[in-house]
Amino acid sequence: MKDGLRFFAPDCKVHNPYISGDMNALTDSMISEGEKMTEEKPGGEFTVEHVVSDGDMVAVHTQIRSSKPKIHGMRQVHLFRFKGDRIVEYWDITQMVPADLPNASGAF
Repeated sequence: MKDGLRFFAPDCKVHNPYISGDMNALTDSMISEGEKMTEEKPGGEFTVEHVVSDGDMVAVHTQIRSSKPKIHGMRQVHLFRFKGDRIVEYWDITQMVPADLPNASGAF
């Protein structure tokens, strides 16, 4: 997770409603969540499922799987606005994957 932070501009605008909106808060959150995933969900796997781009916008659909039987993982959509080779604006949407999916197509 820490490696991905190098693509963010220092003054990147963060739109996650649970983060104060600056890069320090995003960095702290990503590192903290990464450490929690390692401690609480050993064997977890982060997978990029889809990437879509349109001009300066990129959308990435990701999945986090867990090896623990009662934790079914999460799916996320990350939206990035680029200026050159740096991310200058960031949005994310996270959804927990329920144990019993009523949708026969599954979460992915």
